[in-house]
Amino acid sequence: MAHDARNTGVLLLQDDPRPMQALKDALEREALEVDVVAGLADARASFYRAGGHGCLVVGPGVAPGLAQQVAAALRGLDPRLAVATFGPAMRHIGPTRVAHLAAFHPSSRAGQGALLRFLLTL
Repeated sequence: MAHDARNTGVLLLQDDPRPMQALKDALEREALEVDVVAGLADARASFYRAGGHGCLVVGPGVAPGLAQQVAAALRGLDPRLAVATFGPAMRHIGPTRVAHLAAFHPSSRAGQGALLRFLLTL
């Protein structure tokens, strides 16, 4: 993933930490900074604390309304924020790079590989 001073790392939005733990570990092995959140307030606070993120990753089980709210709020702060989702389809979040990875499980090697390939395009 191309790094710049404003947008580094990945923000994981999750409902249940179990399916996302292997993905988090894989991203950290790739030397990516990973922040984990469960709601809108957490996401905003983490985004500000980190100085931005390169990609929002939505886990399976995250409510579609929450996923949309978080994506819209963070894209309001940084319109270049990319979004990858293992959960609900992301619609109406404006022009951005979006990867729909719902066909993969985030703990699988295929799911992790698909996300890493997407991150390399950023």
